[in-house]
Amino acid sequence: MVTAGIVSEFDPFHNGHKYLVEKTRENGATHVMTVMSGSFLQRGECAVLGKYPRAKAAVLGGVDLVLELPQIYACSSAQRFASGAVNTLAACGCVDRLSFGSECGDKNALMRAADTLSRLDVSEYTSQGFSYPRAAQAAAEKSGDADIVPIFSSPNDTLAAEYIRAAKGRLNIFAVKRTAPHNGGSEGVFISAMAIRRMMMQNDNTYLKYIPESTADIILQETKNGGCPAALENNERGVLTVLRRMTAEDFAKLPDVSEGLENRITRAVRENDTLEGIISAVKCKRYTRARICRVIACAYLGITAEMPDMPPQYIRVLAFNDKGAEVLKAMKKTARLPILTVARDFGRLNDSAAKMLAADIRATELFGLCTPTLQGCGTDHYTGAIYIDKQGG
Repeated sequence: MVTAGIVSEFDPFHNGHKYLVEKTRENGATHVMTVMSGSFLQRGECAVLGKYPRAKAAVLGGVDLVLELPQIYACSSAQRFASGAVNTLAACGCVDRLSFGSECGDKNALMRAADTLSRLDVSEYTSQGFSYPRAAQAAAEKSGDADIVPIFSSPNDTLAAEYIRAAKGRLNIFAVKRTAPHNGGSEGVFISAMAIRRMMMQNDNTYLKYIPESTADIILQETKNGGCPAALENNERGVLTVLRRMTAEDFAKLPDVSEGLENRITRAVRENDTLEGIISAVKCKRYTRARICRVIACAYLGITAEMPDMPPQYIRVLAFNDKGAEVLKAMKKTARLPILTVARDFGRLNDSAAKMLAADIRATELFGLCTPTLQGCGTDHYTGAIYIDKQGG
């Protein structure tokens, strides 16, 4: 058994993701698993549809086993996102390789970029007011390796370098060149998830030709049930309520808030009555839009600065097929963390793990306020890992 792990958001699962899975198998993987963000994502927004429908779409699209990336990592900086995801895969004890999509698709260049991040002090530039991506570029320029400088202008390549850095040689690396640009463009049957989400929000069904039929069926059913497309703006007043109750001291306790950013956010909250107005008022060369969105999401979810620094405490299963069951069987012998498949597993967690899990559950509950139709509570307590047979049931 050769098991490959993919770090994903699958928001939603599209033809490009299916291509990545297929290429991973062609590279020799007999089993493909993924650790996938749950309700809120790395860009600081909620997923367009819930984690269970997305997990099912992934399995129907070719993935064998879907694990949930704990929320404290999923809505975090590139470094913490990558570290949490890769360490979760490594904790399974049976993952042989790490597979990911990349703009450049050059494994060697990405490995050199990862080495640059490890060797050079990026904080030298962030302390001068550079955003993290620009600071990484500056560090790359200082290294003298011109080939890796463009890597840090691409969010996906920057994440890829962070994946490699987090892997620390524990996993073999397989990079697949992306077939659609990150910024929303398209090529043939491929289009970026960003472009698909934009079409979904605009009720433009053109996106259906860029996703597998199985994903389309799930999205259309979720849309019919009022669970899709979800957006933080659907609960704008609820988010604004949280933000208006917070002081500068409260904002200072959130992840990625430092050097007076808390004062800038506090002022923007007092002077603007929309989320977009707040984001626009705070965003600048130093503070990227994604960073501000993550701060707002963490405030809404109750995630504080120390939480993303916790190491993974458990391995939570969202969905699997027969091959995924084979991986789970192997994991029972090799995993270094508790494996959670049903709610009754929650009771055997220690205090640190319970705190981490509480953030996942809270995110799912609050996600239900961001859907077109209000969703009920308790999803994580009555929905266990979903088994999907060959017929898709």
